[in-house]
This record gives sequence, structure tokens and C-alpha cells, in this order.
Amino acid sequence: MRFRDRSDAGRQLASRLLPLRGKDMVVLGLPRGGVAVAAEVARALGAPLDVILVRKLGVPAQPELGMGAIGEGDARVINADVVRYSGVSQADINAVEQRERAELERRTKRFRGDTPREPLAGRIAVLVDDGIATGSTARAACQVARAQGAARVLLAVPVAPPSARSTLAGDVDDLICLETPERFLAIGEWYDDFSQTRDEEVVSLLRAARAEHTEGSQEEQVTENADVAGGEGEGEGAADDGAPAASVPGGRDAGAADGGVTPADSSGADPAGEGAAAEGAAEDNLASLVAMMPFAAGLGVVLDAAKPDEVRARLAWAPELCTTGGLLHGGALMSLADSLGGVCAFLNLPPGARTATTSSATVFTRAVRAGEVTAIARPLHVGRTVIVVQTDLFDEAGRRVAQVTQTQAVLAGGG
Repeated sequence: MRFRDRSDAGRQLASRLLPLRGKDMVVLGLPRGGVAVAAEVARALGAPLDVILVRKLGVPAQPELGMGAIGEGDARVINADVVRYSGVSQADINAVEQRERAELERRTKRFRGDTPREPLAGRIAVLVDDGIATGSTARAACQVARAQGAARVLLAVPVAPPSARSTLAGDVDDLICLETPERFLAIGEWYDDFSQTRDEEVVSLLRAARAEHTEGSQEEQVTENADVAGGEGEGEGAADDGAPAASVPGGRDAGAADGGVTPADSSGADPAGEGAAAEGAAEDNLASLVAMMPFAAGLGVVLDAAKPDEVRARLAWAPELCTTGGLLHGGALMSLADSLGGVCAFLNLPPGARTATTSSATVFTRAVRAGEVTAIARPLHVGRTVIVVQTDLFDEAGRRVAQVTQTQAVLAGGG
């Protein structure tokens, strides 16, 4: 299944959610692209539309490592395990939260203005995005919705990798997804039009949805009052005839790649303009590449660049990736290199082909006791049957940690 654009995907997604119509719910879009999808879902369900804004709380020494997230209304969730093994103090947490809270308020003001957020206490929260790559922001948003008192949390997206259900299992009551393709590279590949959604479009969608919902509520109230005034004869007949409201198909529109969601920034709001928006889309596509490899994603591999001639990534030192002596385990380094080699080979494959590692030779030159390891993979040979990739790994001082030479077989698409 492909989608013409986010509006089309939203309409298709809404058709799966129609059983929710009439329930006490709020449809929450993840800015920016998710709001365009959510607008159609809200219209179909006759529900109020709002945004859900979250900010990741990154460990001070390793900002890409999330120790929690915050949302509006003083909502906060903390990952106690990350806090414990990273040695973060309460003062550190407070400092990070204060900084992220200021940014959250700025973005809230930009999207919502002076309009108060829709309360979630005791209601169904239907979170909508235009797709899932790594799922990190979606998880944070679900946790924040729960912290804001939502009685039930549903996450609805048009497309996601097969691993999404297990990744999000502990954070959502239900995941509704139209497509979970085995070969998942990026959200945008499932759209004919995946152009960026600007902040102004988000604001316009929210205003239009608010006006439409208010008008619909007023019409329902007028009808109800007329029924009551009609008394036993005509009033009862009118009430019966108008009983449940007809459902309307819903839809979806533009936004940042991966629903405008990256591990570091889920709101996607970027007053710097379309250049920054394009950069965000690129980052999300990189995250999608990592999402193809659940093991690499679980290790915490962060992809910084991916082109056929060079792939770059990082892996942060963490206690659970170390030997008993506190050194980053060789297996973690080899996994980082193997993941990059796979991505590099993948980007050099002919159409329809697949790849698999057939051999890998590693030379270790230095131990890693802290910080990040940067890996750079480059193709040494791209042939019809094999691709050879060399990956160099460096510590934060720029010293080589290891070198891995990998041979990847080029397989036919059905092989």
C-alpha cells in the first residue's frame, strides 16, 4: 500500500479508527507531519485535535542518550535505569529539564498560541504520526500522554517497521498501523508526495480543526435542544432518526520525515526555516536506516551520514556495553562496524538485490574507556557478486580503535 500524500494516508488510517467514533477522546498529532495526518483522523472521528509536544531529557555527557522526557502540564517521565548507570545527579536532571522546558514552552506558544491544551485526564489519547522509524519520540509522547492522565493510549500510524510493535509494547495500549513492510528504509519511500510541513501549516490545521469541532458541537447542541423542545411526539422521532452521527472518512498531509520525529527532537518545530526542516528530514531518514537493524538500534548506534561512498556513525560508551574492566566490549565495536558495512553495501546494491555478510576481519588497536566511538565505512570494491567495505573506528581523540574489513555477498532479490 502506498499513499499519495499525508492526507490520503490519513484518510486510510481514519477508516481503521472509526469504531472509536463517539468515545471521549482527543486526537494528538506529533508535529510537524503527524499533525497533517491527525487532522484528517480527528475530522473522521468527530474528535478535538491537538498537538502533543515532548522534549527528550538527554544525559549531560551523552545528549543523544535519553534519561527521560517532558511534556506540557509539568508531565515528566524518567528512566531510572539510565539515570543510575550514567551517574546523573538530581541537580543534573533539574538543569536539563529547565533548559528543555523553556524550549518546550517556546514551541507550544508557536503552535498553540494562547489556546489551552486539550485535557487528557480520563480520556482516550489517540496519538498520530506520519510513520515510525526508531520510535523513540513516539514512545516519549505515549509516556507523556500517560503522565497527563490519559485513561488509554493508542498510537496510529500509516507505516512502520515490523519491530515497532515490540519496541512500543510497554508504552501503548494499542498500535494501529496500516503497513509494516519487511524491507523498511524510510517513511518517505511509502509516499508519492512527502514534502515538508511548515510550522504555519500546523497552526492553520489546528485552527481549522478547532473551528470545525466547535461548530459541530454547537450544531449537536442545537439539535438536542430542538428534540427536547419537541416533546414526546416529534422530539422522540427526531432523536431516534439522528442517533449516531454518520462517520466521515479521514486523511493525512505533509510533515517532517519519521513524522517530524527524531530521538533528539520530537516536536519538529524549527523557526530557522525550510533548510533546517530539510536537515531534520535527512536525520529521520538516517534513523530509518538504523531502524532496519533492530540489534544496531538496541546498541544505540547513531547514523550521521549515509552515502554510497561513505557512511558515518557513532556509538556511545555505556556500562552495559563494557567488559568487567570498564572497556567498551570488542563485540560492540564489531557490531558497530558490521552495521555500517551492511548499510554501505545496501546503498551500493543494484535495484532489487539484497546483501549478506560472508566474512569479516577485525584488527583492534586501542581500548575505549569513555566517550564516543566514531565509525567511517567506505567501499573498497563494488562488484556484481560481492561488495568489500572497510570500516575505521576512532575514539574522541581521533585515534584509531579498530579497523574492520568486510565482504558482503550481492544476492538476487528473491534469493
